[in-house]
Amino acid sequence: MYILIGAFVFLLCYVLTPAVTRLAWRIGAVDVPLDGRRMHRRSIPRDGGIAIFLAFLLGLTVLNEWDPFLLSLAFGCGIMVLVGLADDIFGLGAWVKLLFQTAVVTAAVLGSGIASGIWGALAVFWVVLLINAHNFIDGMDGLLCGCGAIECLMLGACFFVAGEGILGVVALYLMATCLAFRIYNRYPAHVFAGDCGSEALGFALGMLSLPLLGKGIDLSVLAPLFLFAYPIIDLFSAVARRILHGYSPFRADRAHLHHRIFAAGISHAECTNILMSLCAMSGVVGVLISFEGLWLLAGILCPFAAWFLVSVKRYVLLSRHK
Repeated sequence: MYILIGAFVFLLCYVLTPAVTRLAWRIGAVDVPLDGRRMHRRSIPRDGGIAIFLAFLLGLTVLNEWDPFLLSLAFGCGIMVLVGLADDIFGLGAWVKLLFQTAVVTAAVLGSGIASGIWGALAVFWVVLLINAHNFIDGMDGLLCGCGAIECLMLGACFFVAGEGILGVVALYLMATCLAFRIYNRYPAHVFAGDCGSEALGFALGMLSLPLLGKGIDLSVLAPLFLFAYPIIDLFSAVARRILHGYSPFRADRAHLHHRIFAAGISHAECTNILMSLCAMSGVVGVLISFEGLWLLAGILCPFAAWFLVSVKRYVLLSRHK
């Protein structure tokens, strides 16, 4: 039953994506490369998030395992798609988007009943952080949904081992939509997820990871930091870089990690594969650290993760000098 619903979600997203691509031209949700930070040279529809989350929400409806947490997740995803779509069409200001994000996340966290008080405030901060972190990495064909699919897989693994089967299934359904959409989004992309996709995906991943953060005060609470290490590091490095140069932290630029790797002469596909591998490496450590019996193995893998990072840096530097 669960597998059939997963196949339905995948096929639905695959079928819906061409339809929302055509819709983008009608409603003006099109990414026109008017500045130097864009990595494409032609106008491309950017409303793919509609297909991703229509399929995901219909999958949740067929699953029919509603509780306050999943209802809040579905509600928040729908609102975040609308907020992101408004930005894709009209270009909302950064502070306006942040205000909407905070309001939607606060309502979802309170409605879910998963946290309140100081923990509720921290939960809101965490989800808003992941919304913007995933928005920041959505700058290269296939990268957002590739990393998103890996993160969903790792979340699903954490939930299944912890005995939270339904949440594991939900995470895998979200992974199915990411994989289906990536067929159209990989290089050369025919459609972008847009803010309606990146912000809703960040919201969904942030909300789904909250039960992991509430497991207890031990090493396992660090698991989500490893699961989402790549987008979080990219966000903080971008904000720090902009502030140190006297710019607004919301000022877009072409200095994200994917931009830097691509500038070294590495192809779109190779760059995406490198960053997805980085995401998978940190994600595996996150899964292992979720469970007390595997902390030693997680510690053993950390040096290998460091070695991988050094190898990537060396590969980039060698490519730059070819």
